Amino acid sequence: MRGSHQWRLALGLVLFGVAAGCRSLPSPPSLLDGGLVSSPSLLSPGQERQAQAHAFYSIGIHHELADEYAPAFEAYRKAAELDPGNERLVLRMASTLVLQRKTEDALRVVEDFLQRNPASESALLWLATFYGSTGDQARVVDLFRQMTRRFPAKPLGWLQLAAATGRSGDTNSVEKILQEGLAKAQPPTALRQELVRLQFGRMEAAENDEALRAARREAIALLRQISDELPGDSDTLYSLGDLLVKDEQFEEAIRIYERIERLQPDDLQVKPRLAKAFLAMDDQPKAIAVLEKLARNQKGPSNVHYYLAELYLQAGDSTNAITHFRVAAENSPGDPSPWLKLAALQAEEDADQAVATLSGALEKMPGNPKLLEVFGLVRLQQKRYGEAAELMQRAYDSATQKDPEAVLSHLFFYNYAVICTHLRRSQDAARWLGRGIDQEPALLDLYMQRTMTGTTTFRRNAASVLRALAEQPSTESAAVHAALATLYLSQEKNGRAILEFEAAIDIVRKEPLQAAILTPRFYFWFGVALDQDKQADRAVEMFETSIELDPQYADALNYLAYLWASRGIRLDEALRHIQAALAIDPGNAAYLDTLGWIYYQQGSYADALKFLQQADTLRPDDPEIREHIEKAREKLAP
Repeated sequence: MRGSHQWRLALGLVLFGVAAGCRSLPSPPSLLDGGLVSSPSLLSPGQERQAQAHAFYSIGIHHELADEYAPAFEAYRKAAELDPGNERLVLRMASTLVLQRKTEDALRVVEDFLQRNPASESALLWLATFYGSTGDQARVVDLFRQMTRRFPAKPLGWLQLAAATGRSGDTNSVEKILQEGLAKAQPPTALRQELVRLQFGRMEAAENDEALRAARREAIALLRQISDELPGDSDTLYSLGDLLVKDEQFEEAIRIYERIERLQPDDLQVKPRLAKAFLAMDDQPKAIAVLEKLARNQKGPSNVHYYLAELYLQAGDSTNAITHFRVAAENSPGDPSPWLKLAALQAEEDADQAVATLSGALEKMPGNPKLLEVFGLVRLQQKRYGEAAELMQRAYDSATQKDPEAVLSHLFFYNYAVICTHLRRSQDAARWLGRGIDQEPALLDLYMQRTMTGTTTFRRNAASVLRALAEQPSTESAAVHAALATLYLSQEKNGRAILEFEAAIDIVRKEPLQAAILTPRFYFWFGVALDQDKQADRAVEMFETSIELDPQYADALNYLAYLWASRGIRLDEALRHIQAALAIDPGNAAYLDTLGWIYYQQGSYADALKFLQQADTLRPDDPEIREHIEKAREKLAP
């Protein structure tokens, strides 16, 4: 174990040596002498030594690349003798010694060099990394302290010294180091950022409101300075804005968020940020009161109305929300966000109002993809499918014209597919639905949910869409066939359903990566289709597979138990299955009916009648349960 640790340490030090720039020496100069004619040297003695150093360096590189670390070290050593002040050569010597597990020799080489060259920053870093890996934190702190003395204007030494000191948990000493560095290092931004992180830690650990407030205000002061030094850094501005809100400095917070919006007008998190920050304070009435006051006092367009509308909306006051979204929209002619919010609220009560709002927005922002998409959804709600399709196509064309590489939301493709399904445009619907499924496979389940709860006409149209989709090459083709099978089963087209279930299994045999579709639910419904098609033996196989995959699948346990009971076979197994199902769902009328019918088939007519009557209480007037009760009573009649 110990040898393994040293080897990992050695590798780390080598990587550190590479990072220090040890391979950046220039290549040796080309030779001027040929083999037949010798020309006199054109180099001075100093240049000759430098050339020889480069030659040995190249030899060392050659050996090191061949994993010949001993001769590599020897070549670097000779180069260092010719060029003793070259820190990169020394660090490469140390790295090759580490690779030979001669860590003490490597350490001695760098220590000796540092004594001769106390201003070597790379040597100090190398030694600090070495001692840090051995756990000698005192030596690490001393080395980084040397860095701050020798290079006071460089932030790196102060940051490393603060980090090394912080490992002991002494945050007060860390703060003193960073503050001292602020007075000397340039640029000081990184040191201020570390001080902010220190204050955030103090806020989290604050034991009372006074300590929390002091740390927060110190962080705010630092963030103000950082925002001046990094005027375009949105992360700094977001942090500053959030802290200002928590410190109830609302007007400055608004100015900060508006500054972010000017820098990043497409950032969707800017507008609701202030509203969310207020809500995080658990004082919604106060947030609304403050923003109402700001809205009255503010001159000219502002996002305050948008924030207010969001707060009113979350408070359940749609009337005031609509009012403020309308004001925000009128004062933000180039921003679709308030228009979209306003239209969405109006659509819940009066779709025609939403249409008027969106039409007005499109006059100000013609061709805006988001406005066109939402307009299309309103027309879908109104069942004006032709207009909805036209608007969705315009939205798609507008988005891709602005950016041919634009990736639209999978929900856009889903909604467009639904619209095309209503219009019986099966190929178009399949194309859009396929693109959505490529982004989010769960979209197929959403489409199926819409289909199964839709009208008979929509289900019929959806079957055509799924057939078209099944013909397209896709990594979800097995899932498409399974969905189509379920749809056919709901339409009592059992033969077609069986063919689609079988097609899904065939695809999985050829493409095992699609095997996730073969779930207990898949085999359950395959079994139902086979049973409805009078293929009882095959149905039993499917139900048994379903239960094998999920022993707690109560519907499969019940269906198989009833299948056996209705045929009067394997009644003991059927009883165990239905008892397991009832243990999972004891109040299920269908399961109680199955239990009663098993007892009936076993000749236990009194027990049968008891459970059948319980089923009848839970599901009165079910004709099958009533029929079973009558048969049980007949058996018990004197």
